[in-house]
Amino acid sequence: MSLGGLSAFDIAYNHPLFFGKIGVFSGSFWWRKKAYVKKDIADRSRIILDVIKNGTPPKHLKFWLQTGTEDETADRNNNGIIDAIDDTLDVIKELQLKGYSYPGDITYVEIEGGKHDLPTWAIIFPDFLKWAFNSSSNLSK
Repeated sequence: MSLGGLSAFDIAYNHPLFFGKIGVFSGSFWWRKKAYVKKDIADRSRIILDVIKNGTPPKHLKFWLQTGTEDETADRNNNGIIDAIDDTLDVIKELQLKGYSYPGDITYVEIEGGKHDLPTWAIIFPDFLKWAFNSSSNLSK
């Protein structure tokens, strides 16, 4: 969850022999190598995008990504979508460029009114557990 989710993603993505599934709730996918520069359209300074782009994980990895529509209020590109959602959608796009399917290999859950807090994460946690530990689970939202 949050920065821990970013760390879990990084560890599992870079050590896929030990992991098959990656779950991230309100991931801190905004983490950067340098400060954000306004009008940086590509915004490629986000570390996780380069981790994905430069990584070569096997195709067995599956991803569970969750955000809440009220995780934050920042909207750096003024597109009407909060950064937490934009950053997660950018992660999904980068994973798709690596050949992962969405939906399919990637499950994305956006909780309307969800915040960056334990009560929000608790709402969806049972579904995550079913996804993580039930091989026949096919939750895609």
